[in-house]
Amino acid sequence: MVSGLLAVLLFLVLATSAQAQATPPDLPTYEGWLREAAAAAQRNDRIGFEQAANRLVETQQVRLNDGTLLPVDNAWLRPLLADAERSMPQAAEQLGALLDALAQPPPSAPDDAEQRLRDLLSRPPFSEEQDSSLLGQILDWLWAFLERLLSPFGQVGEGPRAAFGWLIGVLAVLLVLGVLLYWLFSMRRTLAREARSEEHDPEAGLTSQTAMQQAGSVAEGGDYRTAVRFLYLSALLWLDEKGLLRYDRALTNREYLERLRDNAGLRAQLLPIVETFDQVWYGHVTLDADGFAAYRRQVEGLRRGKGR
Repeated sequence: MVSGLLAVLLFLVLATSAQAQATPPDLPTYEGWLREAAAAAQRNDRIGFEQAANRLVETQQVRLNDGTLLPVDNAWLRPLLADAERSMPQAAEQLGALLDALAQPPPSAPDDAEQRLRDLLSRPPFSEEQDSSLLGQILDWLWAFLERLLSPFGQVGEGPRAAFGWLIGVLAVLLVLGVLLYWLFSMRRTLAREARSEEHDPEAGLTSQTAMQQAGSVAEGGDYRTAVRFLYLSALLWLDEKGLLRYDRALTNREYLERLRDNAGLRAQLLPIVETFDQVWYGHVTLDADGFAAYRRQVEGLRRGKGR
């Protein structure tokens, strides 16, 4: 009787486990599992890494906010688990790349964007019939308008009536020229406003030194998360200024590391800087004054040229 009761309990436990595994996690839960596995691999926690990685391998689908089931495949972790002791650095890098990809904003272009573009280009002024420039089209329209406007005055004859007609014509030309000048002035003012808006971009025109100074100013106000971002930008800008790594906003953090694969020393020094930034900026890990000071020492060590 006891053995039968144990069998029933075992069956219920296995059924409950199977049902739990059959329920796909939502996207925030799945991201949390990825971060847990990446963090364990970074600190060489073999037990924690194996537990988190096995859970990712078993996950076949992720449930989005609208209920859509997104298929996922983490089978690439299986060969790394076979030799976890030596494979954890590689796993940490690949898991970090996945987290970088998930942090990217979704595409904003509609599904029919390509068709819309083709329709737009098939109409003037982009169609083949309209081969003149925009300025040329404006001037052609202006001359045709003036020709139509002044043509009646060429038929008014002589005398006071003719003089009055030409006066009206000259005033009309001046009015059109005034409108055109106003339009050109408005366009110039718009361009100047756009240029000024670019100047307000906190990252526009930064150098490694100004980014370091900005980090210190922000940290004094207690915003260590933003200060860490400026320190990270300072490191990337310093590498760009020294010709060691081109700074490009379009690159992910892991792509920066990949471009340093031929410089093992510099890559090893940049790696903890990237990982700490990922944890603070994307993982929302809280950083205090001591943690920020330690991160600043890492960046200053890089700027002194160690690992080159």
